[in-house]
Formats: sequence, C-alpha cells, structure tokens
Amino acid sequence: MYLGIDVHKRYAQVAVMDEAGKIVEEVRVENANLDDLAQRYAGAQAVLEATSNYYHIHDTLSEHLDVTVAHPKKINQIADTDKKTDRVDAKELARMLRLNSVPESYVPSEEVREARALVRGRQTLVENRTKYANKVHGLLSDHGITEDVKPLTVEGRESLRGLSIPTPFDTLLESYLDLIESLTEEIQKLDETIEECARSLKET
Repeated sequence: MYLGIDVHKRYAQVAVMDEAGKIVEEVRVENANLDDLAQRYAGAQAVLEATSNYYHIHDTLSEHLDVTVAHPKKINQIADTDKKTDRVDAKELARMLRLNSVPESYVPSEEVREARALVRGRQTLVENRTKYANKVHGLLSDHGITEDVKPLTVEGRESLRGLSIPTPFDTLLESYLDLIESLTEEIQKLDETIEECARSLKET
C-alpha cells in the first residue's frame, strides 16, 4: 500500500493506493490520530511534504510506516496536476510514491533538530538583547547624553547605572539594563548547551 499524506496544521488528508494504482481509501484525519491510521497500515509506504510541522508527524508515522519526505518545491514542479485541493494533493503524492518518482527532502536527525532549535532560540535572545541595547542608546540620546556607552558589557552597565537622568526615565533605564543582563545570562546558558550538543554530534 502507498499512503499519500497532505499535512496541514491540525489535520491531514490521506489517500491510500494499492499496488494496481487504485485508491482504496480517502480520509481526513486529525494529526493527533495519525498514529492509529499508521498502525492500521503498518509496513506500508507513506509520503508527506516537508512542511513547517512535519518533524513530529514524520517521527510518529515512522514507528509503523516506511516514510518518505517530499521536497515541496520540486514536487510541485513535476506533479501531474494543476488542481490544488487536499484530496488531489494526497492522491498525487500516493501516485508518485507508487511510481518511485518522489523528489526526496533531507530529514535531519533528532539530535541535529535539537541543535538547530537551540541556535534559533539563541538568535532570538540575541536579537532581543540588541533591541534593548538600542533602547538604552535612544533613551540617553533623548536626554543629551552622547558619551560612548556599552550596555552589552558588564562594565558598561555598571557605568550606566551610575548616570543621573530624570525620573521616571531612570527607572526605565534600570529596567532595560536588567533585561539586558538577564538575556545575557540566558544566552550564556544556551552557549553551554549548544557546545554540549556540538560535542555529542561529533561523537556520533
């Protein structure tokens, strides 16, 4: 059997094709219930596109099915249909799987995915820290303070905490500096975790 699975945020449209190319079942399944469908067709082949939420679904299905992940752009280029509906897409995926013509997409290991997520999270924290550093610069500029300050360094923050600016802007400055300090600590924690992940990946 060949399962073409058109994955969406909360549900998937599934087309099941037999060896002769006949559709034997079409069903819309909540993503949370895909495991039940996979067990029912255990040992069959399945294909889904590499969408934003496919990792978890891939891992769930792989416990029971031989899963191929299709490259979304390449599959659209060679798909034998111009129509775009859930049912049509699922059937086309099943057809291409049966004909062994699915352009495959690389599926990173769970360890690589974890490392990527950590790096993305770190980048988000760095961007937020930079945002608050820019707010510090803007606040000082608004009050005529043009001296070179470095809110991203320990020494710079200590110097800034000693500045005298009017209330309530002194409270705002203190808040920005506290946030920068907190984000810096979280970034350092993530750096350690990322280093551990990198060492683990090198050993595998």
